[in-house]
Amino acid sequence: MRKVIGVIIICSSIILLMGGEEMVAYGQETRPPGSDEVLIGPNAIIIPLGRILLVRKDLDYCGIKFTRFWTGKTLDDQYAAYESYYQGDKTGDFSNSKVELRDNILYFPKPGFSIFGHPIHLGEKLEIICGPIMLLWSGKGSVHFFKKSQPQGDYGIELGPTRWTDISRVNVFDPRIKWYRYDSKRKDIIISIDQLCPGD
Repeated sequence: MRKVIGVIIICSSIILLMGGEEMVAYGQETRPPGSDEVLIGPNAIIIPLGRILLVRKDLDYCGIKFTRFWTGKTLDDQYAAYESYYQGDKTGDFSNSKVELRDNILYFPKPGFSIFGHPIHLGEKLEIICGPIMLLWSGKGSVHFFKKSQPQGDYGIELGPTRWTDISRVNVFDPRIKWYRYDSKRKDIIISIDQLCPGD
C-alpha cells in the first residue's frame, strides 16, 4: 500500500490515508472547497478558517472555529488549531460567561517508522473536543459526524455551518440554520460562505 498521508483526490473522491488504513472522507466532489467555501459531504463538513460550525446532539450545543492550518517539516505533517465553545446548561446561549472555551491543536505527523510495512504515526491527535462531544478530524477544516473510534454512521450528531465569526452572536435556534446529519447517499455540495445564513 502506498504510504500517503493527507487529503488527496483519487477517482473523483477525497480520500484520507492514515496508518496504512484507507478511509473515505467525503463523497463524489471533484475538487476541494476554496478558502471561502463550505463542503457538505456524506460523512463530514469542511468549514473555512474563522467561521463557526455549530454542533448539536439532543440538548447539547457547541461551536467549533478553526483558527489556523499549517504543515510541519514536510507537506505530510498536517496541523490545525481550533477553538471550541460548549454551553453546558442546555440553553444554547453562547453570550453568557458560562460558555466553556477550549483551545486545541490537531495533527497527524509523518510516520516515524513502519512495522510489517505499515506506517506508525507517533503522537497523532485526530479528535475535536467540544464539551462532551468528540468528532473526528481528517485535515484542514474537516469535521466528521462521528468520533475516531466509531464506524461511519449516524450517531445523532448534527452540524450547522454558519458565517458567524463571533461566538457571542450565535443563536442556535435561528430558523435559518441548515442542520446536516450523516447521510451516506448525499452527494457533495459546495456552498459559498456568503450564501450561508445566518452570519455576522
